[in-house]
Amino acid sequence: MSLTEDERLNLLYEASILDTPPTTEFDAIVRLACSMFDMPMALVSFVDEHRQWFKARQGFPLEEAPREHSFCGYVVETGSPLVVEDARTDSRFCANTFVKDWSVQFYAGVPLSEGATCYGGFCVLDTKSRRFSDRDLEQLHSLASVVMGLIREHRQQSLLKEQQRELELKQARFEQTERSAKVGGFEMDLSTGAIVWSDQIYRTVGLPIGKRMTSEEVIGCYAPEERDSVRRRIRDILNGAGTGIDKEYRIITPEGEERWIRVVSDIEHLQGEPRRLFGIVQDVSEKVRYEQRLLRAANADPLTGLANRAAYNAHMERLTATEASSIGLLLIDVDRLKQINDTLGHATGDLLLKGVASRLDERLGKRGKVFRLGGDEFCVILEAPANARGMRSLARHLIEYIGRPLEVGGSTINPMITLGGAISEGEMDAATLSQNADFALYHAKETRRGSYVQYQPSLRSTIAHRIQIVREVELALTEHRIVPHYQPLVRCADGQVWAFEALVRMQRPDNSILSAAQFHEAFTDSSVSHHITTRMLEHVATDIRNWMNRGLDFGRVGLNVSASDFMRGDLETKIVAAFASRGIPLDKLVLEVTETVFLQGLEDTVATTLQRLRKKGLAVALDDFGTGYASLTHLRSLPVDIIKIDKSFIDTMLDDESSLAIVELVLNLAQKLKMKVTAEGVETHRQAMCLLEMGCTTLQGYLFSKPIDREHVVKYLTALKPHLIGNSERTQEELRPWPSQTYA
Repeated sequence: MSLTEDERLNLLYEASILDTPPTTEFDAIVRLACSMFDMPMALVSFVDEHRQWFKARQGFPLEEAPREHSFCGYVVETGSPLVVEDARTDSRFCANTFVKDWSVQFYAGVPLSEGATCYGGFCVLDTKSRRFSDRDLEQLHSLASVVMGLIREHRQQSLLKEQQRELELKQARFEQTERSAKVGGFEMDLSTGAIVWSDQIYRTVGLPIGKRMTSEEVIGCYAPEERDSVRRRIRDILNGAGTGIDKEYRIITPEGEERWIRVVSDIEHLQGEPRRLFGIVQDVSEKVRYEQRLLRAANADPLTGLANRAAYNAHMERLTATEASSIGLLLIDVDRLKQINDTLGHATGDLLLKGVASRLDERLGKRGKVFRLGGDEFCVILEAPANARGMRSLARHLIEYIGRPLEVGGSTINPMITLGGAISEGEMDAATLSQNADFALYHAKETRRGSYVQYQPSLRSTIAHRIQIVREVELALTEHRIVPHYQPLVRCADGQVWAFEALVRMQRPDNSILSAAQFHEAFTDSSVSHHITTRMLEHVATDIRNWMNRGLDFGRVGLNVSASDFMRGDLETKIVAAFASRGIPLDKLVLEVTETVFLQGLEDTVATTLQRLRKKGLAVALDDFGTGYASLTHLRSLPVDIIKIDKSFIDTMLDDESSLAIVELVLNLAQKLKMKVTAEGVETHRQAMCLLEMGCTTLQGYLFSKPIDREHVVKYLTALKPHLIGNSERTQEELRPWPSQTYA
């Protein structure tokens, strides 16, 4: 059923979104739309009676515009998508302020609708005429559904704030009522057992006013768990041994309603003998329920409804205090949450967390209790005695079940979790058990994301070893013992050196050299990794300047960079400064980036940085190609000049048909994409000849040279010069290891 304009406007105003401040989630959607459709402008537009107001805008300076002649006004009026390929020739919109004042020629917009209600439009615009396919329109609809999710989330948050205000008002009223409340009075003749109640007590306990009460009938008003203590108290009073009380009790009315009362009583004595029990009864049900809600709120996660960290701490303390045997603890980390928050918005990230929480709770059932500890971390405490085999089985089951496709905010996500588990032993306290599980989770995240690691005592030494390695590398950085070694890349066309790859090495105090693989744990520390790159950049720039001064033809130098280098946001500035200060053109540098960089929500940042550097002459290589998760996708979307085929494929391609097929596929693909290809890890003539026959561009490996220090690079290139005379016409069969490989 269609709505009238007044009804639509009322629903728009009730959404409480007009004239609200900008939010990162809405802003992210318009930026994403511009990127997806290669448009300069995108808007989230809400249309009220006289204007269209922009909740989010990209590339358009106005915060609002008149509704008259507006594109989005037309979308609201028709409730249908609108595509205008050339607004200048469209009589409906040629008077639009977008067209007259801001030279908009193209518009594509879809309704922001919920049921029969259309709030406005989600659109992209351009200052030139263009086409917009059905597929483009479908994608615009998908983005609009995400916007509607954000609108619903905004409305829900507004409602929650209103409910909070109402709750605070009710509490204020309750406190006022409590101060002035009338309470019922009672008395009991201890000599006869006769009981007298005021009308208010009858109302409180739900009995007819004036009903004759005996002590057993009074006891029957209390909840079952309270009755024995009340019976003993009355018996003690009748026997002369009782005292007055001030205590709260739970009662059950005849209709089954649960209430709480506060009983304040005293005993009247005559001539030293107890004669009368008297006091007041106050209905404190609302206060008790409010306290219970506060307790639940203090121990519940507001997003997922699961028990929170405070409840987890209390539960663990209770279990360990009772010496429960074999407590099993699983710590669970939701992977890629930051990437989802950054790309799809925090609202979608929250929906993902709620979905994971629901699946955990559903799957655990009575086997354990689920907690959300905060952020992307959950945990499970197993109620039954735990064993390692059962916990591994449960962890694998949870990984499989949680990993099923989940519809969130108009997107389909395959959640991935990483787990670490531990079992209590002997009189182990809660802190130790939690720390053991944390060690296991930490190790799983560092080495086997998406899997489960069971705590073993050796993990402590493993992590301690990592910490020791990090400290050694930090000291080496301080003492300038982090240095590059260089491995040549040989051009297949003529056998000449095309470039060198700078590989990080650590020089020990005894002058022995460690390869990166021998201190790889240090690279998991983002700060250390960043400082290593900074030091390597300075060394490489200095060495290049020195080789240029000597007139050596070294081609380019490849430098590996990590995700932490892009996270800092200063990579481009550092590279430009290091090379400019030494008068080195950037076409002497190749940045080598692995796909793991793009698995941490940094794809847009990396692509933008690399694109700017490429425009300044730098080349980009995709390192370890074939070992990542989405190589073909990255080739399509990233600014890459060179593909480096991972050594694992080169090692096996002569004996394994699948490896050979992958190498052939990469070479054919690179040729069509006009990219160079470097085969890494070439160690035999057979490998080299096979790659030459398949059209590989450059080779790198021990067949030509191991990594060598800066001085041996000079000797290598100097020794190479005589061998290069006439080499331009050598046949493939003449390819041989360079004599300078002895310098390795």
